[in-house]
Amino acid sequence: MRIKWIFQFFIIIGFLLLGYGIEIVVPIPLPASVIGMLLLFLFLLAGVIKLEWVEKVSSFHLKHLPLLFIPPIATLFISSSIFKVLQWDIMLVLIVSSISCLLGTAITVEWYENRKGRRTK
Repeated sequence: MRIKWIFQFFIIIGFLLLGYGIEIVVPIPLPASVIGMLLLFLFLLAGVIKLEWVEKVSSFHLKHLPLLFIPPIATLFISSSIFKVLQWDIMLVLIVSSISCLLGTAITVEWYENRKGRRTK
């Protein structure tokens, strides 16, 4: 079981590294992680990579995704020195974009899970 998780993790890491390699060779205005995930998506669509090969680790990452958003948002609200550096209009944009990103991710994942019929209650 653990070997399966490690294999799935290395597939995802491999596509991340492939994205970094492409970013170095080709000047694409996208982050390497986005390039790697787009390549993984294309390989999944083409059937080169089977969904079962990355499903468990991907589900684990999606389940814990909100934890990645909490520290930057909490730091924004806790830090009083940020108000001195940023103007209120920039602060408003940061707050709205953070909330939009959280909600957009949650709604998209819930829609996808409902569409695939994998939603557990």
